[in-house]
Amino acid sequence: MKIDADVFSIADLEKYYFVVPDYQREYVWEADKHIYQFLVDIDEEFEAHAHEQQSYFLGSIIIVENNKKYDVIDGQQRLTTIVITLCAMRDILEEIQKDSQLSEMSNSILSIIKNWLFKFDLKTKSTLSRLELQYDESNGYIDTLIQKKTYEGEITNSIEKMQKAYARIFEHLQNYVNQETLLFEEYTQYFLTNVTVVVMESDNLGSALKIFETINQRGAGLNAMDLVKNLMFSKANSHDFEDIKTKWKQITTYLQNCDEADKPLRFLRYFMIARYHNGVIREDDLYSWIISKEGKSKLDYESTPLHLVNEMVAAAKRYSYLVQATNSDNNADGVNKYPNVVNIGYINKQRSRQHLILLMALNLNCDDDVINYLAQQIESFLFFANTLKMQTKNYERRFTDWAIKLRGIRSVEDIVKIIDETMIPYLRGYLSDFRYSFSQIRHYDYNPQYRERYILGCLDTELCIQAGLNPLSQDNIQRLQIEHILPQTVQNLDTSDEFTDGEDHEKYTYMLGNVTLLESQINQAINNYNDLSTDWFGMKQAEYIHSNFVVTKLLNDKYTIGKNTGLNRLKDKLNCQFDEWTKTSIERRQQMLMELALDHWQLNGKRLDEYDKVSAVENVEG
Repeated sequence: MKIDADVFSIADLEKYYFVVPDYQREYVWEADKHIYQFLVDIDEEFEAHAHEQQSYFLGSIIIVENNKKYDVIDGQQRLTTIVITLCAMRDILEEIQKDSQLSEMSNSILSIIKNWLFKFDLKTKSTLSRLELQYDESNGYIDTLIQKKTYEGEITNSIEKMQKAYARIFEHLQNYVNQETLLFEEYTQYFLTNVTVVVMESDNLGSALKIFETINQRGAGLNAMDLVKNLMFSKANSHDFEDIKTKWKQITTYLQNCDEADKPLRFLRYFMIARYHNGVIREDDLYSWIISKEGKSKLDYESTPLHLVNEMVAAAKRYSYLVQATNSDNNADGVNKYPNVVNIGYINKQRSRQHLILLMALNLNCDDDVINYLAQQIESFLFFANTLKMQTKNYERRFTDWAIKLRGIRSVEDIVKIIDETMIPYLRGYLSDFRYSFSQIRHYDYNPQYRERYILGCLDTELCIQAGLNPLSQDNIQRLQIEHILPQTVQNLDTSDEFTDGEDHEKYTYMLGNVTLLESQINQAINNYNDLSTDWFGMKQAEYIHSNFVVTKLLNDKYTIGKNTGLNRLKDKLNCQFDEWTKTSIERRQQMLMELALDHWQLNGKRLDEYDKVSAVENVEG
């Protein structure tokens, strides 16, 4: 059996013409589940305006050659989604091309996508699409999408899913265009060059099906989790076998409940770092450490294997709830159990897991309010870390050190002491750096957009609490749109005394102080208020006051409640008066947002600048 396997970028897949045979499963990806996750996963790896990008591995595709084309044995769902995504990218680029001239880079990208999607075959005098779907439910729909023709056939269940997938992807991509055309260009370039798949090419169908069976049964070899299970059986008494078997199924069930059954090593790694191993350890090194002299001594599985298995079951249960909360899985128990962990998923991206190092270290029988208190401190830490653009690997090392102190802790009082000794002095040393970073920060530095909305929503919540108003729920905040007060696209820039050139305009347009959140209906109403020769800001102010988002309402000076009320006093305290929109206004509003941020993301109930400054020695990286 001959197998060739190689990693390809999306752009490099143009060496193949793919066929999904009629015996394969139809397209089943759901827009609100699979497509949503597909887009979120790529978003979280893509970094706006970064000089270097991390690659995102999408998965594998198994193929076998058949008459100069390649039958797809596995991976048809993701391959079809890749094609749908490229069609949406092409359509958006062509729309931009109609309205304005494309940049040289965008023109090149558009040409690459078109050539990738299909080519005209001179020999057969026909169009050759990159992907051909042969199963009955497809009805030639993908071909019409690729060639940008009108589909007039029956809308099967599979076609409906493809249409919804296209609509969801198009809307997602359009959000990037709405932020900045250059950002969409960068995202498209990232998708083509940094999203990768492993193509496994077999020499015959039988071999290809065997590879498929092996991968899907996860029988290609034992991982560390499998080895630990076998190790427990080898050390246990025979009368404990059934008990271990039952408990291992519980671990698997908990991982399934948080959609991580296919990532058991992630759980095992965080379990070991949080509770036993001192310092960072890679998944590949887990089993070697477990069977080392140090591992045997700390885990004590040679004399009491059942005790370790019981601990792993309890830890897997907590892990499952924590991951559910981090992912904001509204149908899962973890969201209600750990609401402050849900916030971590927003502040540090929903695929992040570093906070589990600290939360898994706590006593496995501690109350939920203990976990939520620690989670609240971690959220504050991560807000500062993200604003300062700290590298994850640096603070992950800190987390592993702090986890040692947190092991077995079961009270809020003990956590307060540890936060006082660790997190607060560490961050206090960066306070001046934070103030500078926040004064310069662009709103897209907080991408993905759900994180931007969350941060702006938290600032609004803080303002509402201080003013004695009822804040919006997070669900309502996530439905709002990001609004640039000074518009991204303007008319008559040369008539402005304030924003005198394109460079000046671009700098201030994307500052955090120039953005707010707004209902879609209001956003549509002010969409054309972009002529700088008019009273464009006054016209926007007249609409802003109708928003339910208080930070947006405050852009209109007429927004007050009574006399000497909490809101009016807070307006004076924050110097929140905007009768015109200038560079100074944006800088002043950015300062106002920073003060709200320091009020909101407190540590042990105090603003970071209320703690004494620490010495440089106390804040040395290590």
